[in-house]
Amino acid sequence: MTRILIVEDENFLAMELMWIVEDAGYSVVGPERSVAETRQVLASKKGGLGVAGYKPWRRNGVPDSKDADTRGIPFVFVTSNPALLLAEYRHRPLVTKPFRPDALLVLILRVLAEQANAPLGDAPKPSSSGDRPE
Repeated sequence: MTRILIVEDENFLAMELMWIVEDAGYSVVGPERSVAETRQVLASKKGGLGVAGYKPWRRNGVPDSKDADTRGIPFVFVTSNPALLLAEYRHRPLVTKPFRPDALLVLILRVLAEQANAPLGDAPKPSSSGDRPE
C-alpha cells in the first residue's frame, strides 16, 4: 500500500487531507507540522508521496526541494495562492484551494504513475503547470 505523507499545520485541513487520502485506499503518514518533523519522515523514507499545504508567509512543514528530490519522494502542493510559491517549488504539481477531492486524487495518481515509470535512479519528473487540475 502506498504511503502518503501529509504535511499541514492547520488541523482542519490536515484532517480533511487525511480523510481524502485514506478514503482513496492509501496509507497516511503524519500529519507533520514542521520542517524538522518532515525531514525526519523523509530521512526514514516512510512516505511514497507527500501532500503539503503551502503558505508563502510561513514555510510550515515544507522541506527543501532538494531534500525530497534526493530521497526520490515527490510532493504535491495544496495552496490558495500559487503565484506566491518560492521559485524552487514552482515546477511542482499543485492543487489550488479551494479544491475538489477528486482533483487532488487525480494529481496524486498521475504523480505516482510518473514516479513508477521513471527509470531507476532518476528523480521523478516534475509536472508542468499546464497540467494542473482546476
